[in-house]
Amino acid sequence: MEKKIKLIITDLDRTLLRTDKSISNYSLDIIRRCKEQGIYIAIATARSEQAAANYIKLINPDIVISNGGALAKCKDEVIYKCMLSARISDSLIKDCVMSSNIGEITVETESGYYSNSEELNKHGEDYTHAKYNNYSKSLNCMTYKITVEVFESKAAEELASKYPQCSFLTYVGENWCRFAHREATKINTINEIVKYLNISLEEVAAFGDDINDLGMIKHCGQGIAVSNAIKEILECASHITGSNDEDGVAAFISEKFLEKDEN
Repeated sequence: MEKKIKLIITDLDRTLLRTDKSISNYSLDIIRRCKEQGIYIAIATARSEQAAANYIKLINPDIVISNGGALAKCKDEVIYKCMLSARISDSLIKDCVMSSNIGEITVETESGYYSNSEELNKHGEDYTHAKYNNYSKSLNCMTYKITVEVFESKAAEELASKYPQCSFLTYVGENWCRFAHREATKINTINEIVKYLNISLEEVAAFGDDINDLGMIKHCGQGIAVSNAIKEILECASHITGSNDEDGVAAFISEKFLEKDEN
């Protein structure tokens, strides 16, 4: 018998968010009803807190997992933090700058988000906080993640083999790769969150669509894929719901986890 779900975790992009990056009023209403019924809500995103700020304000989650699992907070309290050292970060950035097969380099730190692209607005309004940096000088600080635009996959794979301390992730359908600490994963963060909330992993439901959601889809009590998810997620999910554009996350929550209104 499945345990009652006490924590719902959802990815943002291409999962809770529609393709146009909006959240429907229906989804927001379902999230509100979860809170009213005592179910914790968490978002788990590859975005930083700043890049997800507008959605955090709308959703008002109990917990925010950002930077792909490198940081988790319950309001202002840090539950989990896992960063690349300054030495590894500076060395990796230097190698990326020197590679002719790597274009834009973005770096997420505690003090800011940096990019070597002079077109800082091209990624949309969620990234207006970006600061230009050509990385001619070492940042000399720890980083949450380093994300690079790759022209040839071999270049990124060579970097990944040079830095075994890093987890290496290729975003499906995109020419972007992410480097982070090996322990900075969504499922590692979730393991700390369930301790913090004094619940079990079996009492957690997770929704996702992409490869960085694989761990939480596999190991949470219920791992639910939106129908637009990649093959690897669809194959390991315990359930499949409608697509992000069909508000699949909210529809599944409404049907499976919310107590019905008897009125």
